[in-house]
Amino acid sequence: MVLLLAGCVTPPAPRPAPEVPAPVVPVVVDAQAPLKAVVAQFIAASEARQFDQVHALLSKPLRERYSPDQLARDYDAEPLAVERVAAIKKASARFTESKDQARATLEWAAGRTLRLVREDEGWRIATVE
Repeated sequence: MVLLLAGCVTPPAPRPAPEVPAPVVPVVVDAQAPLKAVVAQFIAASEARQFDQVHALLSKPLRERYSPDQLARDYDAEPLAVERVAAIKKASARFTESKDQARATLEWAAGRTLRLVREDEGWRIATVE
């Protein structure tokens, strides 16, 4: 009888494998991404000659001083405008920010800079020198 009972014993159900937590992938945040985005938009709009978009990316004092039509006329009148935009596009996208993080500078050629300011709407182009 013992043999008969031994044959009726079923093995325990297999246990599910323990859950292995997913690996933690560090998230790298580029603190300068907003600056890079504004400059990329400025370059793209300038190259496409969409001066209404260029105008929207300028700092408040420049928006008050220039209209999109004036920007187009100035761009056409400046023989080096296209080359400057191309040089800014090629520049290392490493900005120097002020301590209060309200201003930033990108050197796009030796001694030549693009300056940005932080306004309520975000970063805006203040000067291209």
